[in-house]
Amino acid sequence: MNNNKRCWKQYNKSLVQRGSITFWIDEDLLKNDQAFESTKGRPKFKTPLIQAGWLLKTVYKLTFRSLQGYLDSLFTLVGANLNSPHYSLFCKRGNEVKDLLPKLSDRRPKEVVIDASGLKIFGEGEWKTHKHGREKVRRWIKVHVAVDPKTGECIAAKVTDEKGGDATQLPDLIKGCPRSVKKAYADGAYDTKKCRELLMERGIEDIIPPRKTGVIKEAKGLENRNIALKEIRGLLGDIDLWKKLKGYGRRSLAETFFSRMKMILGERLASRKYDHQTLESLLKIHLLNQMAKAVE
Repeated sequence: MNNNKRCWKQYNKSLVQRGSITFWIDEDLLKNDQAFESTKGRPKFKTPLIQAGWLLKTVYKLTFRSLQGYLDSLFTLVGANLNSPHYSLFCKRGNEVKDLLPKLSDRRPKEVVIDASGLKIFGEGEWKTHKHGREKVRRWIKVHVAVDPKTGECIAAKVTDEKGGDATQLPDLIKGCPRSVKKAYADGAYDTKKCRELLMERGIEDIIPPRKTGVIKEAKGLENRNIALKEIRGLLGDIDLWKKLKGYGRRSLAETFFSRMKMILGERLASRKYDHQTLESLLKIHLLNQMAKAVE
């Protein structure tokens, strides 16, 4: 969102609205002929109903069994002559929901900020680990994003396991961004020849701080890095001043995106299968994008 043009009255109202338990349900979704596909044998629930269940599961951090009970209660409240799909169906058909997820955003920003963060699968929290040391194995999923700094909306995302390096995921993130992007902010983890060369090929100016031990190299794709090194030397090695002059502070808006995700939707994933963890992570991003649109 653009803080310079924020209407605080509308913004506060939108934050209050997040706590509303009002549901807008498509009436066609609750009709038996629309909720089921016509197949031989046992009727099959249509994917939109399964997708709606996964969204509720993600928002309210429900288990599959709790989700079935939640939907049954919801259908009863609205007077729908429909029972929830069995909890095992949500588990079995998770891949269908992931394949049918819409495009993250239709925006065409000129700048993006790139970063990655982890969502816990299981393990101890940071406070306990810092105070008493690690006693159990910790695992997490890494979420890589390209965020529009003006609106806080995620433009492209990639989910990997904990071993997915930040720099190795940049090609997929850039591929998911529109051609309108002309500038990308990222931290030193993306200071590699492949990353810089890729951004140059796309005509994107990279605002990536070079390493302190970096030296000038005459190689294709490193022109912006060489210029940055010369500029820092011209500032007597004051890289903080260089960052300020380049507007590098905008990169922190990617960290703000992850902070919002973890505060609102939780920093842990309830799913245990990798495919479901990927789906749950992507649903969190879609939900955050919807919230970002609501406060514009």
